[in-house]
Amino acid sequence: MRLKNFDVLRTSTLKNNMGELSICKGKNDGKIVIHRYANRGKIQNWIENYEYIDKESTSFLIPLTSTKSDEILDRLESGVPYSGIFIFYEDNNLTEEVDDREKSEEEHKFTSTGVKFWKHAEAMTSYKEGTGRTVVSTHISPEGACNLKCPYCSVTYRDTHSRLDLDVIKDYVVKLKTRGLKAVILTGGGEPTAYKYFNELVQWLKYDQKLSVALITNGTLAKRLEPKTQAAFSWVRVSINMFTNWETRIGDNFNISDLNDECVVGCSMVYTVEHEMTEEIMTDRVKLLQKVSKIADRLNAKYIRLLPNCLLEQKHLIAQHKALDKTLQQVKDTRFFHQYKVHGTPKSHVCHQSYFRPYLSEEPHHETGIPGTVYPCDSVVLNDSYQHFAKEYQLCKPEDILEYLDKKIMPKFDPSERCKGCVFTENVDMLGDWVEGKVDKIEEFKNVELEHNEFI
Repeated sequence: MRLKNFDVLRTSTLKNNMGELSICKGKNDGKIVIHRYANRGKIQNWIENYEYIDKESTSFLIPLTSTKSDEILDRLESGVPYSGIFIFYEDNNLTEEVDDREKSEEEHKFTSTGVKFWKHAEAMTSYKEGTGRTVVSTHISPEGACNLKCPYCSVTYRDTHSRLDLDVIKDYVVKLKTRGLKAVILTGGGEPTAYKYFNELVQWLKYDQKLSVALITNGTLAKRLEPKTQAAFSWVRVSINMFTNWETRIGDNFNISDLNDECVVGCSMVYTVEHEMTEEIMTDRVKLLQKVSKIADRLNAKYIRLLPNCLLEQKHLIAQHKALDKTLQQVKDTRFFHQYKVHGTPKSHVCHQSYFRPYLSEEPHHETGIPGTVYPCDSVVLNDSYQHFAKEYQLCKPEDILEYLDKKIMPKFDPSERCKGCVFTENVDMLGDWVEGKVDKIEEFKNVELEHNEFI
């Protein structure tokens, strides 16, 4: 599509210099679309449908009309977050009632649900006693840039793309090893395999430091990975995104035979209505997931995790969960599982989890401007439904991580007041209860078989 083929009827500006939304009408066919233009990167995408969820939680994609497009821009101008403006409901009396459902076996097996903490008695005891040997794993985002420009991805719209100096990462890891570090997850930020020193980093972590290593990737740059690098991973999770030729590019040049025999490959897809807002409109969610299944086949994936856009407000997030449940009932591929994530607010005044699995981001430190900031997790952005990391969540510079673990540097935020979008509430509260002597499941999980215990 080209803008010159449309008449622009109305334009609204997105917050924080994120660009514009314009209602457009086709000059030849009268078709109504919404055009998104990003100031950052000059990225464009065309939105042809909105999502409608009925009382039975069945989701439909419906072509835009002039009236509905005006309603969408009215929502935007009234302050509704961008993530939710394209979703409408038959029953607008949504509740924020959270299902009290048990987590599935697949969630415990392939995601961080908190149960693996109890497999680390030494770290748990150290935390209670305040000796500082608490770290089990860490997430590291070495690279802020990505080779893709998916229109619904927050990274796409960032002004700058920082990257970590390799020596900064190494110093951080060596320090954490003195406090019990067992595993490293390489993630984004941007696309980790785009990092200039990615092969060197992975091989240093695995073969020199004897750590377990995992990778979260978009799966399109596998040709950059050396065989020795691929052989280093305990698990690889490929994020399914929509972009030009996505069905063939994801997993292309990924040599499964180079992975070690124990490596678990999986796929993960965060569903958002904008997945159907590409030039190839996919109005049937079941057909969309069938395409995902084919990618999983090519990767020899053992699981496919599906979850909604976590930037949605709670009531909309819950509605999306219910809609995805309905969709999965029609999908025959048993590798799919639905991870039921909702926002919560920890009761604790301390993010206890940050002492067990800190997150090193390539984001520049707010005081120095130098790439490298330690945060409690990569999900603090959910508190504001926004993609940037607020200054208050920075824990320390990477070189100061031991001072943080020894509580010589204290967090500048109170989770019970500030982390209303926390998806790790259960973990934080569980650890708080452990410190206070209200819960102890070490013996219960002592002989329980779990996969990849070191990745908590």
